[in-house]
Amino acid sequence: MRRLFVILAMVLWSGGSHAFAKAERNYDGADAGYLIYSVGTIAIGMHFDFNYAPVAPTSPEIAKAWSGVISPRVGGAWTLKVKNPDFVGEESGHVVIRRLPPGRYSVNNFGFAGQMAGGGSVTWSPKTPFDLPFEIRAGEASYIGSFMRAPSMGTMLQTELGAAGYFVIANRSDRDLAIARDRLTPWPKLNVTVTDVRQFATPALQVARSPARPR
Repeated sequence: MRRLFVILAMVLWSGGSHAFAKAERNYDGADAGYLIYSVGTIAIGMHFDFNYAPVAPTSPEIAKAWSGVISPRVGGAWTLKVKNPDFVGEESGHVVIRRLPPGRYSVNNFGFAGQMAGGGSVTWSPKTPFDLPFEIRAGEASYIGSFMRAPSMGTMLQTELGAAGYFVIANRSDRDLAIARDRLTPWPKLNVTVTDVRQFATPALQVARSPARPR
């Protein structure tokens, strides 16, 4: 019975097929800057969404136009996988570049959903507030890190998170910026702004993969 529960829990929280997010608008003003990040999964395909938005926008229309979603492109009928990844290995995912108007922005929410047997679904979002600020400057690029979701089952975080999984947010600039340079010419001045998520003291946000639980 315990083994069955673990299997069902993993199915519940890993999620089913995930529709691709609608393509986000790119700012075409002469004062545009660039947002760069990577997004994907660790070990197994898992979907999620981190949301970012302008800080104190001057109007709801501006907030809507330049908000965004950090989400992996995953798919598959029975097993989720990252589709057409830019990099593979323990971490598999994509490097994303978006043109945005200058200003202050913040990543401050995440969410994901899972399918239950019988057609039901559940959603999960953070209880602990967090804020990952970044600034877009005219003609410059801002790299805000790598966003990966990892399974918590079988790790030291299982006791706290069950089968919900957790996020590894870290500086992978050596990998990500090498990919970005091939797509962005001429290469602009770069600002690296990766928030250390350990300050939020929540098991859902980590800077490295959790060790396996001792047997």
